Amino acid sequence: MHLKYKITDPKCEDFSALVEELNVILDTITTDTGESSFVRDEFCSRTDGCIVVYDQGKAIACGVFRKHQDSSCELKRMFSKVKGAGGYLISQLESYARQKGYERAVLSTRRVNELAINFYKRHGYSEIEAYGKYVHKDRSICLGKVLTI
Repeated sequence: MHLKYKITDPKCEDFSALVEELNVILDTITTDTGESSFVRDEFCSRTDGCIVVYDQGKAIACGVFRKHQDSSCELKRMFSKVKGAGGYLISQLESYARQKGYERAVLSTRRVNELAINFYKRHGYSEIEAYGKYVHKDRSICLGKVLTI
């Protein structure tokens, strides 16, 4: 693989196409696309970040982070079509988040999505206390990680 990434925004055509695929997969796994948890129009390029990963010019992975609290961001809409690209994607997203001043990343996924949970744990994320709309939602798991330099 010859992976490259592009910093973009959620209205990017490649990002949108990947998220369409993600929605179908999530709906199959969790019976929810997750689309209601991310509003594209709320994206702020000053505080948020969006990345699309390419292999030989073809969009294969995407992800977003948005401001969560003062020094933490929340990862959203993470998706990879190709094994190995997800690790590259999360590394680039974390690096970009550090550049924007974030010291910690958090996220939520459904407990039934074991593939995602195991992926995040392999990349240093651990279970944290539920936050925001995920409080008292037993079907969700919240994970977090300190973003080290």
